[in-house]
Amino acid sequence: MNNKNPNIDQQLQDKFSEFAPMPAAFAWDQLDAKLETKATKKRRFVLFTSVAASTIAVVASSIFYFGGQSNELHSENNKIKNVVILNNQNNKIDNQQVSKLNIPTQIEVAKKINNSIQLQSSSAVLNKPKQNIEIIANVNSLQNEAVVNTSNEISSIFNHIVLEDFNAKQLEIFPIYFGNLLQSTLITLKPQEPTKRNLSAWAFEVGYDQNQTSVLYSATPSLEKYIHKNYLERMKQSEFALSAAQLHFALRYKLSQKWSISAGLGWMQNRTQQNFHFRDSMPATLAQGNTADAFGNYPIFGYLGLGPEVNYQGISNISMISVPVGAIFEYPLRNKWSITSEALVQANYLTAQKGNTLNYQLLSLQDINAGVYRDLLWSAKLGVGVQKEISNRAKLGARINTQGMFTPLYKQNSAVQNRAWSVGLSAFYVWRLF
Repeated sequence: MNNKNPNIDQQLQDKFSEFAPMPAAFAWDQLDAKLETKATKKRRFVLFTSVAASTIAVVASSIFYFGGQSNELHSENNKIKNVVILNNQNNKIDNQQVSKLNIPTQIEVAKKINNSIQLQSSSAVLNKPKQNIEIIANVNSLQNEAVVNTSNEISSIFNHIVLEDFNAKQLEIFPIYFGNLLQSTLITLKPQEPTKRNLSAWAFEVGYDQNQTSVLYSATPSLEKYIHKNYLERMKQSEFALSAAQLHFALRYKLSQKWSISAGLGWMQNRTQQNFHFRDSMPATLAQGNTADAFGNYPIFGYLGLGPEVNYQGISNISMISVPVGAIFEYPLRNKWSITSEALVQANYLTAQKGNTLNYQLLSLQDINAGVYRDLLWSAKLGVGVQKEISNRAKLGARINTQGMFTPLYKQNSAVQNRAWSVGLSAFYVWRLF
């Protein structure tokens, strides 16, 4: 203390008394209260800021994602309805059945999902991942339920539809995605064989035959005495069959799946080769009390000495225009193959004759151009083979055929009946007209 000025000492003491230490417990309590208030305010600010940012991000992502998906899948939904309506028109499905196809749109699905998200978000705590997983599971359940219901209804309708534009293919219904959590959903339709287009029953046929031709000889029973005793033997030894070409065109009409009728026009030949080298006896005939045959011959009652020698080698050729009419049978096999057969009756008109033959009474050479053959000849043709359907309108095939004459070549009242005959192979092409 300063004895000189006690007042100054008192003032200094009072000043320093303000800075006197406070009780320790009270000081720490005051400090803790101030620090606790500041930390609490800071935590609340961070928490509220995080909640607001998360909510804004979830709502913005949902609106962006489901808005884009609804537009795309709404377009896919319209395509599916168009397919159903188109097939309904082609296959005459009841309109009421199509109207029952209530395909939920993706917008409806999105609304259900958004509602579920809102319900779950309102009661969820964002810092608990368990409830986030529950929200996603509920979304998946709603989405899968809508897809399964849509798939079942579409399948029940499409099972009765014949798809003309697809053969053994799979129709994929739009896949629906939700982030990376959903799998694509596919509906596979059972392929059905497309119906064939209805074509006309009329068809055109063209064919080419290559046949081995010959002539068969026999005697008329009532006129056997008009024929030289060695004639049939001489013809058998000296005449040989040759190959000849034939061509035909025909118009077919289909009566059923297996039967058709046919009529057409053809050109055919019968060719034989003669090789005569002999000398035979001369016949003696009796005209009194007998009638002559078509060539003015009378019955033979005996034979005299040898006649002139016959030396000839040549080809006899007979050409005809034919009109075939008949039926065709087809039996289908596998892989568009079928067995085919035909039975035709032909009217044949002789157009040309060339060559020589033997007179059946005198065994002398006779020109076949001397009016010894008939103008109209009737014949039959039988054939059997296979054919291949190369398209809906075309067939290609081959047959083994045989043809024989009902009518003899020689004129009526001839003592000899000579009928042309052939066997060979024919190739043909059939084309459906329209």
